[in-house]
Amino acid sequence: MSENGARGVWGWLLQRVTAVGLIVVAGVHVYVLHFAGGHAELTAAAASARLDTLAYMLVSYSLLAFVLYHGLYGLRSVILDYTTGERAVRVVTAGLWVVGLLAFCYGALALVRFMKG
Repeated sequence: MSENGARGVWGWLLQRVTAVGLIVVAGVHVYVLHFAGGHAELTAAAASARLDTLAYMLVSYSLLAFVLYHGLYGLRSVILDYTTGERAVRVVTAGLWVVGLLAFCYGALALVRFMKG
């Protein structure tokens, strides 16, 4: 298998792992917000209180990371259906990594603002 093929296998595998992770983490997120009792209010104070717990903080950051990777890898796959050149593949991949990392940082900063009020 070529080096490019080996990288493609890892991307494909991570796409499937993040799909399973999304199902689990989104399920936890929905359960906490909709079925976990009175503390699941949709207010800034309630969000801050939830994010004070390590478990929910992990759920939130995992959800952010899984959604970004899964979505951007899917977008990469669609774009590469129309791109054949090796240079174009590298440019698209690098560009989507930059977009993903910037989006993760932006989302992480938004979550940090809710922590500790």
